[in-house]
Amino acid sequence: MDWFVAAVDTIHGEEQEVIFRQVHEPGRTGLSDFTDMGDVGITVARAPLDHRLYHFRLAYSGFEHAHVVLGGESFVALAEGMQNALWSLGGAPREHRTDSLSAAFRNLDLEAQKDLTARYEDLCAHYRMTPTRNNRGIAHENGSIEGPHGHLKRAIEDALLMRGTSDFDDLAAYRRFIDEIVGRRNARAMPSASMSSAPNSRIFRIGVPPTTST
Repeated sequence: MDWFVAAVDTIHGEEQEVIFRQVHEPGRTGLSDFTDMGDVGITVARAPLDHRLYHFRLAYSGFEHAHVVLGGESFVALAEGMQNALWSLGGAPREHRTDSLSAAFRNLDLEAQKDLTARYEDLCAHYRMTPTRNNRGIAHENGSIEGPHGHLKRAIEDALLMRGTSDFDDLAAYRRFIDEIVGRRNARAMPSASMSSAPNSRIFRIGVPPTTST
């Protein structure tokens, strides 16, 4: 009898969410998000560093870029991190996805939100990427970046254990530490991270160098 009830529930019960397996194509999708680093315990000159990491990742190859951000999530931090990521990559995917603008939208009126959205769309257009955003409340749509957040943070924590301390002489030294970890992880992702062989990507040429926060 139990099997009959279960079968009836399956056919006539409450509607269930259907999640389709995401199939990633080479060079198609780049994703951006921020992850808070407060629980890692980084200090600079023995003073706690309140910061987070901007994290960019290609969905197919796993190529990634991380950028130290002082303060909260903002369009400026997103734009700076994304541009540095694309310069590090040497190209731009066909589309860029993020839900990070949701935090930047807080406490903004409708006109300010429209302006921020337009700036994001203009930034993506500059690199010939199609801008996309996750549907609100659908967490699995950004799984290609949220899951790797944890992997990256664990790699950082392991490297800190090997280093013997989480204190750095200055911010530049900490930035170099993050760059070295990400560089090693990208080396393991090669050659699938090569943009030049990806059919859906384009190599861009622009005259603006990458920037670094101070």
